[in-house]
Amino acid sequence: MNARFCEQSQAFWGRISFVLHYHAINEVHMSAKYNRHDFNIIQGAISFLDTAGRDFTLSDVARGLEISPDKLLVTLKNWTGAVSDDFPQYLSQGFSHSIPLTTDVSISDFSGPNIYVTDAYDAALDKIFYNDIDTPFGPALIFATLHGICGLGFCTEIGMDESKHDFIARWPKAQFIQSVENLAQYESSLFDDDHTIPMHLIGSPFYVKVWQALLGIPMGHASTYSNVASRAGNVHAVRAVGTAIGKNPISWLIPCHRVLRKDGSLGGYHWGPCIKRAMLAYEAFKTRT
Repeated sequence: MNARFCEQSQAFWGRISFVLHYHAINEVHMSAKYNRHDFNIIQGAISFLDTAGRDFTLSDVARGLEISPDKLLVTLKNWTGAVSDDFPQYLSQGFSHSIPLTTDVSISDFSGPNIYVTDAYDAALDKIFYNDIDTPFGPALIFATLHGICGLGFCTEIGMDESKHDFIARWPKAQFIQSVENLAQYESSLFDDDHTIPMHLIGSPFYVKVWQALLGIPMGHASTYSNVASRAGNVHAVRAVGTAIGKNPISWLIPCHRVLRKDGSLGGYHWGPCIKRAMLAYEAFKTRT
């Protein structure tokens, strides 16, 4: 009798422990602004649509991912703040062809108080603080000097270690220090279309001019490599412009993902094509729904 009582007691407290642990995990996820699991579902949807070979509805995508349509709708709402029946179209391979092209890309003024430009290594790069964060596009690494954000790289496709080494190779003389405190001020507003976030741009004058042109492409629109080259002052420097775009250290904030090939196809992206497609879809949700 006592042995049975002990077994029942252990089972009871085991269930209680599981329930408490389950709720603790959920509370952690709910308190975070972005949930990596949401982007895992978005990634799965992209993969499903790539192999499907035809147009699909939202319910079809949910069935392909083996989740309920309601679960997919909740994920979309969490991810973008909106839902749309055009969700499969936004994530499809050919969606970039439907994004309106902006030909009159303005050159943004980098003389404001929130932009600090350095064309070479200087004392401000003695220390670079970094930390891993959750974003709408999966895990990322953020880097900052005392002047502002100097790097933002996405790790879903290439991994955290390779992303970190990518930035270390850019500034090999700097001391990299992992810090939550020095970067907490940026994390909450990175993806809120906040144009006041301080940035520290490190690059040659030509690179900086190209990055200025990228800032002139509005959300929900795109431009081409040749048009960016024209706005940067050399219409024949398309290849050099492509290199400068690929070297953009502050992805998303300097929106290199909005640059497409002349035929409207996606083109390359330093952090992987899936991330670029997700970013363009995310912006379509923000501007079309």
